[in-house]
Amino acid sequence: MSFAKRMLVIRIWGDPASQLQIIVRRMSSISALFSMIAAVAISGPQWLVVVALAVTHIMYNLVFCWQRPKLQLGELVLNLALCAGFTLAGALHSEVLYHLLLMRMVLRGGRSRVWRMVAVVSFVYMAAHSLVAGAFTAAFWLEHIYNIIAFAVVSFTTVYMLRVVESQQQQEGQIAQLMRENARHYKLAHTDELTGLLNHRSYLEKTADLQQYALLIVDIDHFKQLNDAYGHLFGDQVLTIIGNIISMNIRSKDMAFRYGGEEFALVLPGTSLELGFKIAERLRFQVSNCDFFHHGERVKVTISIGVALKQQGLTCQDAFQEADSALYRAKRQGRNQCVVFETAI
Repeated sequence: MSFAKRMLVIRIWGDPASQLQIIVRRMSSISALFSMIAAVAISGPQWLVVVALAVTHIMYNLVFCWQRPKLQLGELVLNLALCAGFTLAGALHSEVLYHLLLMRMVLRGGRSRVWRMVAVVSFVYMAAHSLVAGAFTAAFWLEHIYNIIAFAVVSFTTVYMLRVVESQQQQEGQIAQLMRENARHYKLAHTDELTGLLNHRSYLEKTADLQQYALLIVDIDHFKQLNDAYGHLFGDQVLTIIGNIISMNIRSKDMAFRYGGEEFALVLPGTSLELGFKIAERLRFQVSNCDFFHHGERVKVTISIGVALKQQGLTCQDAFQEADSALYRAKRQGRNQCVVFETAI
């Protein structure tokens, strides 16, 4: 079972002890059903009593307690009484019900109460068998001492089984925590903290194997002057807003990066040069018409964009140089415009 499926099972049925109790409760109902069938087939003197006890056991454990995976105190008392009733009625293999109930009691009480649980079940078991015993022969004592020893073995086997399951659950929890930590560290290492876009490292990794895409290099016009005139906090605000505009205007398959400083890179896989230019124009228009304010004063902010096409046979570095060349041409031509790399038209 996969880790995700195990987490779903735990979320639905509870902790490992609860899951095991559900399994054991169903096994005990099957055992009660077998005793009932045997009583009917043999038609012993008290077969009707066995049938009534079996029906009560099955109905109570599978119907009325369906929503309670853990054994409750009242349920424990009733199940012990039912086990004793099976013994007094002479039901075949009623010892199995004692063993299964003891397993549930140990799962509920835990390792610290094992001996107490064994003592309680052993007392009820011996008391019920003593009432129906014709004589306390050596065979009687050997048989029932053997069963009491089996109670102890079953109990400590249950404790060991529970310990293994809990240890596995703990290891899975540690693995899940490690996976979350690794994912968080990966995100921190590959994401720009200010804008939330991917960073330069991510750009190098994600474009390494891409064969064809439109590349847009975006640069904020006169960003140094904005920082000098209005302060770096305003500059950070400009970067954040433009990063949000970029995020809202790209498709799910596209990737946006803060390449460095005031420069952004957009990688648009499977996109033609013409469509890449249209996307660039849309971004430029939205930024130039966005309201940036500093202490109530509106500040005009624009961007320039260079567009190039990465094709097979062209390296990522060459494509970046072409887009960067187009960007500088946009700046020389007056800024606030988009330019396509000349030889790529």
